[in-house]
Amino acid sequence: MTAWFLGLSAISFVQFLHGEPLYWVLLAVMDSILCICWWLVDIVTEATFMGKHTIRVQRGIRIGFCFFLLSESMFFISFFWAFFHSALAPGMVCGFYWPPEMETMKCTGIPLINTGLLLGTIFPCNIAQSAVKAGHFYTFLLWLGIVMIMGAFFVGLQAWEYYTAKFTMADGIYGSCFFALTGLHGLHVIGGLVFLFVAWNRGRLGHFSSYRHLNLTFAVWYWHFVDGIWVVVYSFVYVWSNWGWQWSFSELFDKFLAPVVYWLDHLYAPQ
Repeated sequence: MTAWFLGLSAISFVQFLHGEPLYWVLLAVMDSILCICWWLVDIVTEATFMGKHTIRVQRGIRIGFCFFLLSESMFFISFFWAFFHSALAPGMVCGFYWPPEMETMKCTGIPLINTGLLLGTIFPCNIAQSAVKAGHFYTFLLWLGIVMIMGAFFVGLQAWEYYTAKFTMADGIYGSCFFALTGLHGLHVIGGLVFLFVAWNRGRLGHFSSYRHLNLTFAVWYWHFVDGIWVVVYSFVYVWSNWGWQWSFSELFDKFLAPVVYWLDHLYAPQ
């Protein structure tokens, strides 16, 4: 049911981009949120109150979550594929140059601050997880709360960056790739914050112990995954597109690959 409503949300959003009313998108998103909440309630009930999450079940859940992260990685790779397809081989639509002749988003200012915020959450996130393993639950609540506050600041600054941007998603392939990648990552940050809050609240209610805290483990994994994706997004979407490295694929070949090919050709040429 959750997957069905998520698919409906995606279809409704595409219809919205083509002029359909927004309320279909909101309705589908609300239904998806309700399904996810019911699913979380079932998981917590089975794990905490019914004791059905045995060692074998936990092992299966870990494997399933790893496959979930793998599928999320493939999802981002598809968007990066579109970005690099346009950046490395810019066509007529962007003037055969990347980024196009427009005011692009700078890699300093808000993006740099956001990078510091997300990377700065790695240390307190690991401290919170270690605190649970050691049985120090007050320390866990404190440090995980700091992580959530820093993540909330990231989302707020990202929203302000969108508000002050000089271009929109409709401004060519650059605008589409920029808002698709950063917006998709922003949605994952919001999802990660919800994941962390559920773990924080369960820790506050005493659902965790030093050896049973799988919810927290998955939340930390997911948050580190979001951190890693942002490093890639910032490195290429912001830095690579703004520091004069906007070469087409043919220019990259001429500058770097052609000399290597020439050297190898002469090295292994028959004497």
